[in-house]
Amino acid sequence: MKKNHSALFRCCAFVLIGLLNISAVSSLHAQKRVSDKDVEALMKNLKEDSKSFRENLDSALKKSAIRRTSQEKDVKGLVASFEKQTDSMFSEFRKTKRSDVAVETTIGSAQEIERLIYSLQLDAKTLSEWEKIRAELDRVSSAFGINVPYSRM
Repeated sequence: MKKNHSALFRCCAFVLIGLLNISAVSSLHAQKRVSDKDVEALMKNLKEDSKSFRENLDSALKKSAIRRTSQEKDVKGLVASFEKQTDSMFSEFRKTKRSDVAVETTIGSAQEIERLIYSLQLDAKTLSEWEKIRAELDRVSSAFGINVPYSRM
């Protein structure tokens, strides 16, 4: 009879340890989740920083190899569009607490900007501002479970 109690005790111990592990993993996942308030703050920062970036980029392009060309106009248009997308994303999230499609659209524009920024070899300040925006967009997209692949060309 002692053998049966010992085996039953070990079985219960393993089940209890398994349940504790599952509980620990669940609570870790819950801690990593970003609150709506934090997502809203991240989006607001992204919106504000994209405006600052656009203004700085416009100035940097005036000193670049593509100044006064149609390519300069295209880059400015893309960045202006990105700025509007961040604003729309923020507004949509404030109203509905959802913004998955807007996040994906914004990511698409960011990927295009990413390729251009590094191919144009702009000044360090502009690149630094872009890195900050990219990090913010990574945090926002992560809150929606979206993985953001970037490639510098």
